[in-house]
Amino acid sequence: YRKNLATKFEKSTAHLTMTPRNAATAEDITQPQIPLIDLHQPPHLLRQQLYAACSTWGFFQLLNHDIPSSLLSQFREAISSFFSLPYESKLKLKRNANNSRGYFDDELTKRRRDWKECLDVGVPGSRDWSAGDDADINPCLDGRNRFPVEE
Repeated sequence: YRKNLATKFEKSTAHLTMTPRNAATAEDITQPQIPLIDLHQPPHLLRQQLYAACSTWGFFQLLNHDIPSSLLSQFREAISSFFSLPYESKLKLKRNANNSRGYFDDELTKRRRDWKECLDVGVPGSRDWSAGDDADINPCLDGRNRFPVEE
């Protein structure tokens, strides 16, 4: 549904920006632009932009985050590999009452099933990514990470 909505998100949000809810004319809602937020700017501008992006869109793209492009490429490849797995393989990693981390595709918004698949993960309890997911040092309040076993 966001395809048909658009907003003009300016780099400086010292004033209110136009949102899909307050667009004045049809021309105002023809060019969707994902909010771009530069982390190398004064904190007060960063807070304003984050607030505007989250309250209007619910997401944004970060610029100047200093994450190496090689790591981002590895991440994209891993995500693509995971979501390309057969459905039955992903179901083996499904979240449950004892572990809120893992795969799910049954989230509801306003009592309607969302059209998305997710893999919830978090920092291991030990903060040690080299320890196995089931290591005794890794449980957290919300469970353990669940990743597919590489064969």
